[in-house]
Amino acid sequence: MALSREADMYASDVSEEQAEQISDLLENIGQLSAFDDTHGYYVDGVGPHTAVLPVDWKERRKLNAPRAANGVVAVVPHPEDIALSKLCAGRDKDLDWIGAAHASGLIDLNSVSARVTTLPARNAEQTQRIRDLIEVARRRQR
Repeated sequence: MALSREADMYASDVSEEQAEQISDLLENIGQLSAFDDTHGYYVDGVGPHTAVLPVDWKERRKLNAPRAANGVVAVVPHPEDIALSKLCAGRDKDLDWIGAAHASGLIDLNSVSARVTTLPARNAEQTQRIRDLIEVARRRQR
């Protein structure tokens, strides 16, 4: 989990066109940039549909507004909501992240499983696929 060098960034409260322009600008501090070489991590500009989050995720989010950020507020989803988004993507690396997050105590897979029904527009088959992936992740952390 701690090995990721990527920080996803999304500009909210702007038009889609402006968000796209900002995402393009973020490439300047993206992978293989001078920023990445200097600091050892990089930014990946994402859009409003990159992450599939529970409908009530904002109730659990954390806001971080350091003074040095000049008014920029970081919105950090709850780790279990991030886990659900990763389960929707279903990539192998995401399952490893979820297993490690559970093993470290960052997330509780029973809680994640209970929250599956709060994901937007899921049919029974999709919901079952996510629950199956939770079990795969659970086995990976052992």
